[in-house]
Amino acid sequence: MRHAAPRRTLDPHEEVRTLPHYLVGEALDGILYVSSPPIARKQGLTPLLGRAPEGWWWTAEPRLLLGQDVLVPDLAGWVGGRPRTADAGAFIERAPDWVCEVLTPATAKLDLGIKLPRYARAGIGHAWVVNPVHRVVEVFRQDHERWVLQRAFVDEERVRADPFGNVELMLSPFWTQG
Repeated sequence: MRHAAPRRTLDPHEEVRTLPHYLVGEALDGILYVSSPPIARKQGLTPLLGRAPEGWWWTAEPRLLLGQDVLVPDLAGWVGGRPRTADAGAFIERAPDWVCEVLTPATAKLDLGIKLPRYARAGIGHAWVVNPVHRVVEVFRQDHERWVLQRAFVDEERVRADPFGNVELMLSPFWTQG
């Protein structure tokens, strides 16, 4: 199962907790979305994890509890170190300062249409959207619960963009997964 399959449930938070480790579960408005991330996306994220700029803590696929929603961005970062988790490590309640979503045909509608607006409402300051098929990275800044496109990088293997200042990040791991 590579798609985000929605299913209404009585307790989506509990279902998210009990999913097998290889599945990603998100709960939005009482609906459980389950997906299996493609290997290419995971391989593209791995090199970035070791490149967190000084003062930042990054992690892949954190389970964020934002209000009543459970959201799982592909990558998230916090300034000032690792946030505490709630419920014995199940969820992180502190909104990250930055999120990154890697689009796939199966999850693009969920990522762009549902999750990005919720990230903005939660007060997340920055979002990147990576489209590996078209080799595009869009860099957004949140302004009054709306996303403002700051810049789009096309075909570039190295990116320097907010909120990371002059730190250069390599995107070639995403492009080679095509």
